[in-house]
Amino acid sequence: MTHGREPVDHLWPLNHVLPRVDISDPHTFLAIKRGILQYAWLKPILALATIIMRATGTYQEGYIGLKSGYFWSGIIYNISVTVSLYSLGLFWVCMHNDLKPFRPVPKFLSIKLIIFASYWQGFLLSILVWLGAIPDQVEGYTPDNLAAAIQDFLICIEMPGFAIAHWYAFSWHDFADNGIASARMPVFYAARDAFGIRDLIQDSKETFSGDKYGYRIFDSGDKIMAHEASRSRLARIKEGMRYERGGKGKYWLPRPEEINQTTPLLGASGEASRRNGSLSPHTNSLEEPVLDPEEERLYESARKLEYGDWNVSGQ
Repeated sequence: MTHGREPVDHLWPLNHVLPRVDISDPHTFLAIKRGILQYAWLKPILALATIIMRATGTYQEGYIGLKSGYFWSGIIYNISVTVSLYSLGLFWVCMHNDLKPFRPVPKFLSIKLIIFASYWQGFLLSILVWLGAIPDQVEGYTPDNLAAAIQDFLICIEMPGFAIAHWYAFSWHDFADNGIASARMPVFYAARDAFGIRDLIQDSKETFSGDKYGYRIFDSGDKIMAHEASRSRLARIKEGMRYERGGKGKYWLPRPEEINQTTPLLGASGEASRRNGSLSPHTNSLEEPVLDPEEERLYESARKLEYGDWNVSGQ
């Protein structure tokens, strides 16, 4: 879907520093996807590190100092979150017209605001404790405990509003289209699918390895020319893509390791061979015909008929 699109500007203020985003380039798409996905793995790692630091007494929650695990984990967390959110915003800028039917903005805000409202409130309260702005004269409370109590109170006040936002963002009406064929599955299988992480692991492997995001694999089946402002236009040509018939068709030159005696020299001949069924689109090699025994038996019976010489062409 991204092929042939014009590159777009980065979000402000990086649009004044960074070049335009070319979502049709697989390397750009991969960079955006990596930027989003890194948070999904870094968050549980930070959670495990927090447990270890608490057990060893090095976490020191609310304390901002060079020897505080809370301080350094907070910096790493904020960098990771910033990169992830910016990548999501960048993806939205590039694909907003395609995503409009799915209403991603209210879904995104209703979830992310909960995370950041709670996190940034806690982080701000920690800074206030460090600055001495939280009073320590409250009976039964230290400044750290009072900051935690304020955080809990604010979350209790905010949650009803977020519940109403979720009610709107994740409306059941989105799934009540009778024109779409659907079927229900047992609750056990639905829960297992919802909590399964196999798809996340597989997608993470493909994303961080990047093997499936080359120009040859990440290519549209349609005969769409890259936009004139797209950097991937020249990159695809250098990688071996060629246009034919004035841009109405395209083909890929074989790699050196794919070349053999039967490799076509031009795209048109390769396409013609594929249409005739004699050339494999994956291996660029001739395939032996496979005879159907039943069909051969019928031919053999036809040759024994009384009328007609079945060995003469045109009969």
